[in-house]
Amino acid sequence: MNNTAKKILVVCGIFHGHFTTSVEVVRELVALGYDVTCYVNEEFAPRLNVENVKKVVYSDDVSDMKSFIPADAPAFAINSCRVGRATDKVISMIVEEKTQYDYYVFDLFFELEEMNKVMKLDPEKLISLYVSYVLTDYDQNDPRRAFGLVATNKKYNINLIDFVAYIFIPNRFKKLIPSSRYFHLRAEDTDDTCYFIGTNIEKRDPDPNFSFKKEEGKKLLYVSLGTIFGKDVMFYHRVIEAFRDSEEYQVLMSVGRHVNIPETFKDIPKNFTILNYVPQTQLLPEVDVFITHAGYNSTTEAMTAGVPLVMVPQAVDQFDVAKVTQNLNAGIELNKLEIDITSDIIKKAVNDAYDNRETFKKNMAVIVESLAEARSKRPEIFAEVFA
Repeated sequence: MNNTAKKILVVCGIFHGHFTTSVEVVRELVALGYDVTCYVNEEFAPRLNVENVKKVVYSDDVSDMKSFIPADAPAFAINSCRVGRATDKVISMIVEEKTQYDYYVFDLFFELEEMNKVMKLDPEKLISLYVSYVLTDYDQNDPRRAFGLVATNKKYNINLIDFVAYIFIPNRFKKLIPSSRYFHLRAEDTDDTCYFIGTNIEKRDPDPNFSFKKEEGKKLLYVSLGTIFGKDVMFYHRVIEAFRDSEEYQVLMSVGRHVNIPETFKDIPKNFTILNYVPQTQLLPEVDVFITHAGYNSTTEAMTAGVPLVMVPQAVDQFDVAKVTQNLNAGIELNKLEIDITSDIIKKAVNDAYDNRETFKKNMAVIVESLAEARSKRPEIFAEVFA
């Protein structure tokens, strides 16, 4: 069989950053001639607008589980339930469909070792698609995240654990990593199951409903802590305190869909715009400084646009991404595990990032070039992985 005629099932990521990685890999596999089928959740099915892809759409709705979320659950609580529900649906579909694929590519939040106790697929055919790094310098374990997996564990008699922590544990499966060796944490410690495929920016149509305009003569400060962890209301208020009525900065804050803006912000300064959602890649070319949670996609999108970074990691791999970026002198990290991030510290970091913008842009360009070089090798990597 010709390599490019291989049948591949891609189980797409169910969260924004994860899906963004999935859809671009799908796009490239199809362009190379592979026969691709995708399992995609209802939320992202409209964005899987790739021709010649067979789409299987399923629901990971957990509205029936919300009453079971404990009061002390972490911010990831609802997503834990979604991972559990999605895992259940994917296992069931693979077992019931009985279609034989040559290879199976799963978003990394699907725990392949446990799932395969039920799916019973050839482990050599199972590939994990990562969204950033396979290593961490921080303890990622939070057993409370496992509560959303309990129902699926009971149904299949398996042992799904904290899906965030387990991804940094060595495993036998081949791994597609959307980074370069240059931009990866301790790349020398990765093994021969790791394939660095670079990153790319999802090609999305401009949002015609986004009417924000940059003011002439002002620097634009963009603030976003991401779609999942963007609930740090105290941090937002400290940004407001730092730049209230600034004659120098116009500030746009994207606070995520779960923050009620009228209830949370009673006195919004005239130089601030606060929205629940911003089409980030559309905005970044206009931005002078970006305060980000150091999510991998946000960080690489900003680097591609050459935007100076102030990184305020919130959880998981964001601390590692911020560390690597700062070590390469491409941004400033404010680590809440080490310091109290006051309004004065925020203001100084933003000013320092702007003042060092040319140095940061130069070093970002080196990172972006390394990512592009890794990305250019995708066809030969795919040929090896899907041989």
